[in-house]
Amino acid sequence: MTEKSPLISADELNDLLGQKNIKIFDVRGAWGKGADEALEQYNNGHIPDAVFLDWTKHFLEQGMATNIAPVASQENATAAFHELGISADDTVILYDDYHHMMAGRVWWAMQYWGFPNVRILNGGWAHWKSKSFASSTKTPVPTLGSFVAEEQSKLRTSLSDFIDTKDAANVIDARGPIGYLGDPKDPLTGHIPGAINLSFREVLDEDSILFKSHADLEKTFATKLPNFKNKPLIASCGSGYAATIVLIALQEIGISAPLFDDSFAVWKQDPTRPIEQG
Repeated sequence: MTEKSPLISADELNDLLGQKNIKIFDVRGAWGKGADEALEQYNNGHIPDAVFLDWTKHFLEQGMATNIAPVASQENATAAFHELGISADDTVILYDDYHHMMAGRVWWAMQYWGFPNVRILNGGWAHWKSKSFASSTKTPVPTLGSFVAEEQSKLRTSLSDFIDTKDAANVIDARGPIGYLGDPKDPLTGHIPGAINLSFREVLDEDSILFKSHADLEKTFATKLPNFKNKPLIASCGSGYAATIVLIALQEIGISAPLFDDSFAVWKQDPTRPIEQG
């Protein structure tokens, strides 16, 4: 395990409830469902002191389809930190109910914009409930935060950089096999040539949705990518969400890698860029 794990257990978080500089955010939601439904779930019960964080709004550029929207600009990221009440001396805990995918995206975006003290609740909301820990329907109102975003460029690979570096790297496609393999009837499905399919589900326990142990994560990566410790890694997926689960797993075993934020959704927009199926 890394000196500072990206994960926090439900037991650990339960012991931290009520502490001043612990900021908890509920990032529930799912693809194809609006933020109103997630907010309703939050209002019906959430971890005590948790603030609702809209993953379709915070840390994501607006005015375009969500599947191709990039991480927020520096100005907009700073505004999100302020609105959510986050300052430099805080520790942020994120959780969701969607395989850590929405929380993972925000976890990556916060780190990309220079906020290192952010962790993911291992197992999310479902695991918290399984422990019979407290829930609340109170809606805390955050005070204005002061953290100023500062880009950590090594955590993100732009489209142009990806094109230049992908052939010398292990590109991990974190989608499920169906998305990776594509549909022969649809030429805009499939994967970026050379990308290796390691689904986000492979780093999670199938039943509990907890991340696998350190030893099992090492084994999972070594099986798919025998040289993963000796070759640059780039994480990709459909739209820059599932890949963040793989990035969490990599960080858990001490490896930092960038996200190809544009991912396949943007890659396939240009007909001159090749796509493989099967």
